[in-house]
Parts: sequence; C-alpha cells; structure tokens
Amino acid sequence: MIRRPRRAGALAALALALPLAALLPRAAGAQTRYIAFGDSITEGFGDDMSRTEKGYPPRLQALLQARGKNAVVENDGLGGETTIQGVMRLGSVLQSAASGDVLLAMEGTNDIGEKVSLETITFNLDKMAKKAAAVGVSTVHTTIIPRAPTANTDGSNEATGALAAMVRELAFSNGRKLADPFEVFFYETPDVFAKDYLGGADRLHPNAAGYDLLAEIFADVLTGADHVPPVPGAFSPADKETEVPADTSIVVDLYDFGAGLDLSSTKLVINGQEVAPPLAGNTGKVHIVYQPPAPLSGVVNLAVHAQDLATPPNVLDRQLARFIIAGTVFLTGDLNLDGRVDGQDLVILALAFGAHRADPNFNVAADLNGDGAVDGRDLAILAASFGESSF
Repeated sequence: MIRRPRRAGALAALALALPLAALLPRAAGAQTRYIAFGDSITEGFGDDMSRTEKGYPPRLQALLQARGKNAVVENDGLGGETTIQGVMRLGSVLQSAASGDVLLAMEGTNDIGEKVSLETITFNLDKMAKKAAAVGVSTVHTTIIPRAPTANTDGSNEATGALAAMVRELAFSNGRKLADPFEVFFYETPDVFAKDYLGGADRLHPNAAGYDLLAEIFADVLTGADHVPPVPGAFSPADKETEVPADTSIVVDLYDFGAGLDLSSTKLVINGQEVAPPLAGNTGKVHIVYQPPAPLSGVVNLAVHAQDLATPPNVLDRQLARFIIAGTVFLTGDLNLDGRVDGQDLVILALAFGAHRADPNFNVAADLNGDGAVDGRDLAILAASFGESSF
C-alpha cells in the first residue's frame, strides 16, 4: 500500500498550524508530556533555516493539539549521540523538572554508522525503556529512518532493516507501542530520498518535508490512526543465503501495531505460488513455520502477503528473501543466479564492460575468465550459453 502523498503545501500548512495551535482552546483532559529523545534527527538537524523550532517535536505537538489532544512535546534530541550515550543521558532528562509521561525513543542511527552490533543497540533501547518505566514514564519504541543509498555505511539498509525487525520484537514482547518510520519512509513513501532528505553530502537527515512526515507518523500512533501495513520481523532462510538444505523449513514473523493482523489473509508466496501456512500467535504477532511438502531446489524466492483489520485495510506484499538451495549448479554466464542466461545477465556484464580489477565499476562476477578485466572474451563466454536454463 502506498502511503497517501503529502507533498505540495504540506510544509507551509504545518508551519502555519504551529503558531495557530497556541491560539486554540486547550484540549479537554489532563495534559500529556512527551519526551522526544534521540540524536540529531530528533534535534532537527537540516530543518528549514527559517524555522525557530526545529525537528519533528514541535510539528508533532501541533498535530496532536489539532487532533484534540492536550499535549506538549519536549525536544530532547542531541546530535551525534549513540544509544549507550543515550542510556547515560536519559537519567538526567527523566529527573528534570520538565520530565514527562511518555518517552519517544528514536536512536540508533549513529550506532549503525559506528557498526555497533544490532543486539547491543536493542539492549540499550530496552534499557532506556526500563529506566523510563522505573519513574512512571511509558515508552514508544521507534525504528530509525533509512539511510540514503550513497551513505558510507549501510547504504543498502540491510543492517537498518534488520534493526527495525529487532525493535519490532522488542516493542511487542514488552507490550510497548511502536512508531515505524523505517517502514513508512523506505516502503510506503515514493522517491523518499529525493523528496524527504537533505541530499548532497548529507545521507542521513530529513529535510523539512521529511520532518513533516516523521511528525505525522508519531501523531498517527499516538492518536490511533492506522496507515501502516503489517510488518515483518525475523525470517529464515536469510536473503542471499546459499547452501540452504533442500528440506529447510521457512520461518517468518509478522507484526501489526495498529488494528491487528487479518489472519485469514496471511499467506506465503514461494516462487510465485501462494500457500496458506500454519499460524501461531494472535492479531498482534504471528509466527509462521512452514515445511514445504517437497524438497526445494534451485533459487527460491520467498514473499509474504498480509493485510490488517483497518478500514480500508493496509496491505503488505513484499519479497523477503531470495536464497539458493545446496547443490544448485549454475551455467557460466548466469550472473544474477536465476537459473537462466538471458538479457538480464547481458545488462550486468554491459555495466562492467571495459573495467579492470581496480576500476570502481569492475564486477568480479562478470569477469568470466578470471583475467582481471571485463571484455569481449567474457562476452563470448556468456553468449555461448545465452538462452539456456540450468534448472
């Protein structure tokens, strides 16, 4: 499901809403204070220079008040902070006179940059939530936003996506709420890196439109508006895994932090064939263990289909993994390892054509004769198998 577009005029409308919110009558009920805690993405680095209040927290406050909530959102972001530093700093924030009721904990971007283990990041996030709980403050866990493809670390977002899966389990297993910027930015927002990021040399921070989107994600979670489909957690076999046993079981976790999973709609799709697997769990999380009736072979594409109980439903249709069964033999020239030598392999070779081992566009897979260069001899080897299939 593609998230509704919020482009033209969104920033101007929200900028106007902030001063107007102060003029609105105070919403009924006790005031709720939210502590927006995190690094420079919470602090508001890269926001519109004309704004006096930076980042998503003031936008979130305006949105909550516009939706009838008596809310104050405190910005406790600190640029450059890692989760271990956040654990140490959080105590003083919670003890301050301006302490709040709910902690919005969005941190981990700098840990990914420093290649801190995902287990350590998750442990630190849990420690933050436990510190907050000890003084009566509940926690909303938050996945971190994806990194632009040109980022120096994890431009593929493999680590950031894996962290998102672990944060989802952390929230679910502890009965805490979850805001999922990774899901919304990476999968639900078209052209997100071009439209919602600073660009240029900065590969990590939102621009003003990105901070608008962050505020909306939090506001939806805090007011019960559900625009996020079911999301995956851990799964196996892993994407790009090789030498997978033919009799392997397929294991997938799915979560929904909104209206709940529509269990009857939950399906696995294996090499294009839909199967209804056994489900264990409930509408918040299902654990799938599927044993294919016959041994698998070749390259296996694993996808999942699910939807939630919202009206209208939010739908998940996503490939999770592409893995290779042990003993699979590929033809020489099958550069993308899909079992066939065809035009897709020719394109891969063409992108590296003329490159030598030290060149940035050199592709070792396209160097079919192993001489350190991608040239006409490699093209001839590929052409000899063109149009043939190995399985």
